[in-house]
Amino acid sequence: MLKAVFYTLGCRLNQTESAIMAKGLENAGYIIEESGNDADLYIINTCTVTNQSNSKCRKKIRSIQKTSPNSIIAVVGCFSQIASEQILEIGGVHLILGNQEKLNLHEYLPEISTSDQPVVHIGKLSKEPFSIATIGQHLNTTRANLKIQDGCDFICSFCVIPSARGRSRPRQPENIREELKKLEEDGIKEVILTGVNVGTYQFETIDFIKLLDIFEEFDGIKRVRISSIEPTTVGTEIFEWMKNDSKILPYLHLPLQSANNKILAKMRRRYTFEEYLDFINQAKQEVPNICIGSDVIVGFPAEDDTVFGDTFTALSKAPIDYFHVFPYAERKGTTSEKLTPKIDKKEIQRRALVLRELSDQKRQGFIKQNLGNTLKVLFEKVTGENNWQGYSENYIRVTVKSEVNLKNQIRSVLITDVRGDLVFGKLVS
Repeated sequence: MLKAVFYTLGCRLNQTESAIMAKGLENAGYIIEESGNDADLYIINTCTVTNQSNSKCRKKIRSIQKTSPNSIIAVVGCFSQIASEQILEIGGVHLILGNQEKLNLHEYLPEISTSDQPVVHIGKLSKEPFSIATIGQHLNTTRANLKIQDGCDFICSFCVIPSARGRSRPRQPENIREELKKLEEDGIKEVILTGVNVGTYQFETIDFIKLLDIFEEFDGIKRVRISSIEPTTVGTEIFEWMKNDSKILPYLHLPLQSANNKILAKMRRRYTFEEYLDFINQAKQEVPNICIGSDVIVGFPAEDDTVFGDTFTALSKAPIDYFHVFPYAERKGTTSEKLTPKIDKKEIQRRALVLRELSDQKRQGFIKQNLGNTLKVLFEKVTGENNWQGYSENYIRVTVKSEVNLKNQIRSVLITDVRGDLVFGKLVS
């Protein structure tokens, strides 16, 4: 049997697409392995959000060439879409696919054996609603990412994703239903809605909120988690779904990027900090025990010491439970490339460390608020001696002791102890 190994860089959407590609390879007779130097095929699913992402891709290509010189290397995704020439310059790559082609990876492999040159397919990105031919995913978890949308119409000044992914387009609802049916048959109980800008979903008269009705049709799918969603694309009506015992979990990840309105304007974000704050305050008031995460970019041009200090203070006070911190990375061809003054790289790293420490403190505070609460946990795996782990509805990773196999079960757990990053509980039912 042929063996294939995936290296997935970047976002949750890339993870989703790697699982789809892996299923296509399985159907074509491949065994999917987590790692190893004896695979017949290596697939690098690339990210191009930062220059560091591109560098990771180059290093991975060279590493595979060194350890597995006789293997086929396929490089697919965002970096391929916008910089296939740079990949070709590295040498030793057999197949390069853009985002329009990569989900059909298995269909392009036969071309390699008949060509003495690298096979390259970088098509024009469609603007039309799409479907995914390979139904099902290669999964090793009880939760599954579900791609519902691709592309983005928001041209933020720091972002190259519209160039790599194209404009916003929805997945056809019937195709989503087909995927859900397969995931239900495979025993998946939680799906995580993924895309580039999922809140902009619009297929004919079906917008993002109306799309949520589809999940009520599948009894086996018990939980629906929304991944990162832009603040301006979802209204307060989402709170009704979260608090009325529906499948939509009490969790929102809302990218902020900056707490300073002047910086937000330079970023071409579509809200003020006050508007963002009003929304998350209402979420906290209306949805019991909701977890709110965010993204923050540090070191954007013109973010002087005063602006950074204001951002730190605002994040300290805001009801955000954690945030991912991204050092500003200048990308060629973006509007922000021309903005000044630039911030010293060492200072950017210092600020990033400061905000990550603040995020850790806020995450700990949120977890401790749940001490004594009973949460619903979907168990995924066992570690050590009968230590079962899973995620609660509000995205806390919980460990319980049990001699019973809890994999893929949703159980009520009383939270009893917090030790650093570890949260412990005991089964209630």
